[in-house]
Amino acid sequence: MWKDLSAAWQAAFREMWTAFCAGSVPVGAVLCNSEGSIIISDHNRNSEPQTINKRIAHAEANILRRLDTSEFDPRSLTLYTTMEPCPMCMGTALMSNIKRIRLAARDSYCGMAHLLDTDPYYAAKGVDLRFEGGEPEQVQLTIQSYHELRYMELGAGGNVFEKFAECCPEAAKAAKKLYETKWLDEAAADGKDFSAVFDHIITLIVSEQEHIKLC
Repeated sequence: MWKDLSAAWQAAFREMWTAFCAGSVPVGAVLCNSEGSIIISDHNRNSEPQTINKRIAHAEANILRRLDTSEFDPRSLTLYTTMEPCPMCMGTALMSNIKRIRLAARDSYCGMAHLLDTDPYYAAKGVDLRFEGGEPEQVQLTIQSYHELRYMELGAGGNVFEKFAECCPEAAKAAKKLYETKWLDEAAADGKDFSAVFDHIITLIVSEQEHIKLC
């Protein structure tokens, strides 16, 4: 539940919720120093009117463009992001010399964490990358899947949603249920704090799993 998340993860998820509420792809990220203090936080800004290049306004890239390397040694920092980085963001993190990356959820559509194993140059970087999984992944993929359902309602392809459903079926089911009543859209419009949204999604998933066990 929300209370069990670290301060870094709570901040990253609040950034993700800010992106969702603005209609952007729901991804948030934070950069922490060696003491665990947050030095920069940001989110995907692809739907914000002031964004000039909406195609590359990703959370991780936004953070790393703001990093002052004269003040901070990138090798001492940890990047937390709610979604496995895309090719651009993974490349930006690695080329920035970030040595520790923490991911809440896998992106089975365009995630590039595998580069650390498959590409000789990236593998030589010696990056410590870890997936959080569990509840953070379930919540992230529920909201990400919900976002994809919006596209599907407009007639866009559902291949991304299908990939998420293969990776985390319980999140896809929760997203569909929430989308029936547009619950997340209403929560965003009402200014609901994300701590309540996070716990609501987990409660929904647990309830559905217990129902399946009883059947």
